[in-house]
Amino acid sequence: MALQQVMAALGQQTGQQAKRLLRQAKEVLPLVERVIAQTRTRVLEGKKMASGQKVLSLFEPHTRAIARHKGGALVEFGRHVVLDEVDGGIVTRYQILEHPTEHGQAIEAVVHHRALFEHPPHLVAGDRGVQSAETEERLKAAGVKRVAIPAAGKLSPERQVLERSRPWRRGYRWRAGIEGRIASLRRDFGWRKSAYHGQDGMERWLGLGVIASNLRRIALVSKA
Repeated sequence: MALQQVMAALGQQTGQQAKRLLRQAKEVLPLVERVIAQTRTRVLEGKKMASGQKVLSLFEPHTRAIARHKGGALVEFGRHVVLDEVDGGIVTRYQILEHPTEHGQAIEAVVHHRALFEHPPHLVAGDRGVQSAETEERLKAAGVKRVAIPAAGKLSPERQVLERSRPWRRGYRWRAGIEGRIASLRRDFGWRKSAYHGQDGMERWLGLGVIASNLRRIALVSKA
C-alpha cells in the first residue's frame, strides 16, 4: 500500500527524476507482490514452487536457482548457458536458457552451423542435456555423419554396444574440449559473474567474453 501511495504521488510530478522513479516503482511492484505470494505459499502453507516461478532477486529477477551437486555447493544462483564450439576452439553460438531442462539444443546448433558455414558439421558431440527424442534422427537427416551424444534413461543393449564402441567414444571425447572452453570462459573471460545488470546486460557480458576468447584463439593459431 505504501509503494502504491508513493507511485500515486510520483505520478503527479512532472520532473524527469520523478518519472524515472515511477518507472522503476512500476517494475518493482509486481515483483514484490510475487515475493509476498511465494512466501505465503512456501512458508505459511508449506507448498513447493517450481524454480522458474520464484523471484530470487528484486534487482535481477531473471536469476534462477541452479542445483550443482558438485564443487562444494548444493545451489548456485544465475542462469544456464549453452554454447557451440567448432575446430580451433572458436565459440560460434551461445544462448541463455529459459529453463535448465531445455533439450534439443544440438538441433539448433546444427541449424546455426549450416547458416554460418553453408554445410553441416561432420561430427556433433555433446552431453545428455542437448539431446531430445528425435535429435539423432534429425541431425542425420540434416547431413551430420557422426553423432556422439549419450542417450538419456535406460539404454537398450544395442545402444550400450554403440556407446561402448571405439568410434563413438572417440567422437565423444571431442566434447572434453568444450568443457575446457567453459572453464576458460569462467576463469579468464568473466563468465563466473556478470558485471552488467538485467538479462540483456548478461547477454552482452557473455558476448564480450566470447569475443575476447575467440580473438585470443585466433591470435594463438596465427602465431603458430
